Amino acid sequence: MPLSADVSINTPETVSTRRVEKVKGSHLFKNLGYSLEKGNQKGKFLESAIFSVGGYDWSIRYYPNGETRTKDDYTSIFIFLKSEAECVQAQPSFIMLNQDGHPLSEGRTVPVYTFSSDKDYAIGLGNFVKRSAFVSLIKDDCLVIRCTVTVFKAFPAEVEPVFPLLVPPPDVQLSHLLEDGYGVDVTFEVNGQTFNAHKCILASRSQVFRAQFYGLLKEKSDTIIKIEDMEAPVFKTLLHYIYYQTVPEFEESNEGEKKHNTKLMAEHLLVAADRYGLERLKIICESILYGSIY
Repeated sequence: MPLSADVSINTPETVSTRRVEKVKGSHLFKNLGYSLEKGNQKGKFLESAIFSVGGYDWSIRYYPNGETRTKDDYTSIFIFLKSEAECVQAQPSFIMLNQDGHPLSEGRTVPVYTFSSDKDYAIGLGNFVKRSAFVSLIKDDCLVIRCTVTVFKAFPAEVEPVFPLLVPPPDVQLSHLLEDGYGVDVTFEVNGQTFNAHKCILASRSQVFRAQFYGLLKEKSDTIIKIEDMEAPVFKTLLHYIYYQTVPEFEESNEGEKKHNTKLMAEHLLVAADRYGLERLKIICESILYGSIY
């Protein structure tokens, strides 16, 4: 049987999410007998043991007299990727300490760098600290370098189906009773505005109203009810929904300001719907808010 012209086939909506996590770790590189390294020529380095951060192996290379391209009187420091890997994004920071852990220099952070074992895989500071600025502060001939490495681990995006919230069909509309105002027997005062309604209709829609008007704990004088913690437009919309089973404020275009106002009304109306146990209205509000995210 051929499909008629008005039959359409809808494919499920999908969404893909990519996330990045930061993994941070520190390593202390201690140099005992540091004064014995003063005679080293420029370009000679001291290397730490291999340590692991973010699932990758690293090492620190410290040049007491600077690497070959640095200015005189400056030390140099670099971090090396020791693992066989590609496109590892990481950001190192360095600081000098003495034996007691007191800083001998300001901490310095290197911009995020993409490491790869098949290319130049080191990053650091050629002009790290002037030797003359810290040598006299070293205690017990021990220099400590703390290197903190932040590894950015990206997880590839995966496609996931998005199942829209199904809104149940509306019950019988009672809009003509609200419009005519015939037989109203309760008045609500909400932030200076008054709204008339029918107790029996409110009670038929909401167990909360049913208990308030006809339950054992019903209020002694409930012909005028004051509501202090709700905005008048929100209560008006709530009342409209109870009688009409629709929320006209949600039937708006995608223009920026109107879309924002719709989202704001949905947030407040969701709280009101939860307060009065209006489950279908809650689903309508949740679907609007859900759609504003994706």
